[in-house]
Amino acid sequence: MGAIENHEALMYGYRLGGPADNWVGLTNELVRYTDGSPFLMPRVPWETEAMREENHSDHFAAAAEEVLAANGLGSLFLRTYSLGWEAEGHILAAVVHEPENGPLTLDPASMSAASQHDEALKRALSVLELRTRASKPEWIMASYYA
Repeated sequence: MGAIENHEALMYGYRLGGPADNWVGLTNELVRYTDGSPFLMPRVPWETEAMREENHSDHFAAAAEEVLAANGLGSLFLRTYSLGWEAEGHILAAVVHEPENGPLTLDPASMSAASQHDEALKRALSVLELRTRASKPEWIMASYYA
C-alpha cells in the first residue's frame, strides 16, 4: 500500500461540498442519517446502502462516478478535497490541473479552453440530479489526497 500524499490542484467544475460543511455547494434536499453520529447526504435516486449507513465521502464519490460512467460521462472527475482535519468535500470537475513542480498557475488560453466542458458538466449535474448554488462552472483551488 502506498503513502497518502497531499496534492494541490486547480479544478474546473462545481464545488459540491460534503457532510462536514452541510453540502454547501448544493441546494438539494438533505437527508439525515446516523452511523453513531448524525450526518447529512443529498437526496438522490442513486443513493446506496453504504451512503446511508456510513459517513464516509468515498461512498458518495464511488456511486456518483458509477452513474457518470453509465451515462457516458466517465471522463469527468469527482474529486474529494480537504475541508480541514478529517473533513472532506467533493468537486465535480472536468479539468484537474496539478503542476509537477513550481507554482499552481494556468495560462489564459488554458483557462478559457476549459469552457468547452461546460455542457458535459451541466449534463452530469442533470444525470446525478444535483442542483448547485453556482450557476456555472468555476476554477477552484483545492487540496486533495491521493
